[in-house]
Amino acid sequence: MESYWQKVDSIDDIKQGTILLRINNNLKKKQQGVFLQYDGGIIVKNVIDHNSNSLVAAEGIIYPHNEDVLFKATSTFATSPLASKALKIIYEWPLYQKHPELSLHIEQFVTTTFVPEQILDYKKKDNLKALFVPIQQYFRIGKYKERRNIERVCYEKFKFWLDSLRVGEHITYLASVAGISSHTPKFYSAGTKPHEVTHHYLEQEEFAFNPTHGGHIKLNSIVDGEKQFLVDAGSNYIGRGVKSTLFTAKQVATALKKAYPEYEFIPLAGRGAFGVEQSY
Repeated sequence: MESYWQKVDSIDDIKQGTILLRINNNLKKKQQGVFLQYDGGIIVKNVIDHNSNSLVAAEGIIYPHNEDVLFKATSTFATSPLASKALKIIYEWPLYQKHPELSLHIEQFVTTTFVPEQILDYKKKDNLKALFVPIQQYFRIGKYKERRNIERVCYEKFKFWLDSLRVGEHITYLASVAGISSHTPKFYSAGTKPHEVTHHYLEQEEFAFNPTHGGHIKLNSIVDGEKQFLVDAGSNYIGRGVKSTLFTAKQVATALKKAYPEYEFIPLAGRGAFGVEQSY
């Protein structure tokens, strides 16, 4: 086993966001995923099957067998001295360069789903398809490209950011929200970029819309598998900042629930969902 994997003795010791590797020689399984929580089974996202070098699920549950051996990654893009070398492989990938509108999303996917040393091993063994195929499958680009409804593209890109958050983390967002039932709410994020910068990214998207609201969304908790987000409308760029009312935040939270009914959204006045490391 590679040095960046460590055997897991107890699932209780695993933190959210940890990359897990499941090996079962009897069933010939070798799967990797990002740990979310334990709820009768091990809930993981970005599940990759190493036997087929493919993404098998955006989110799933692992029910461990007695023959399973679990390992956790001991290296991350935040701690590894080889992180920049691994990212360089992504930056030089033709499909990455072909899709600048997906650059932030691809980087987020790679840095949360893979281990830097793992990517360098792929390159050394001439097996970069183990990296590039899951990316293509997740974002439906390259050989996995398909013709999609533009509104669906917008929906999925924002859902990606919601699913990427760990408890306590936040994103900034821009939204198109109207108080009529026939309106389809739209949301967009560029991670924790300031709202003005986020608007610049939005204008380059094929589904670009005119935002009516802006603010912050933070993952507050995961209860019985259900994600609970805090939401405010406290953008200075497109809103009233700390003076933003609870009523406005409720409008956004209602629109979010309409668009993403599988999650819960709690509205807060001002910048109540505001995280750290963010400018305006």
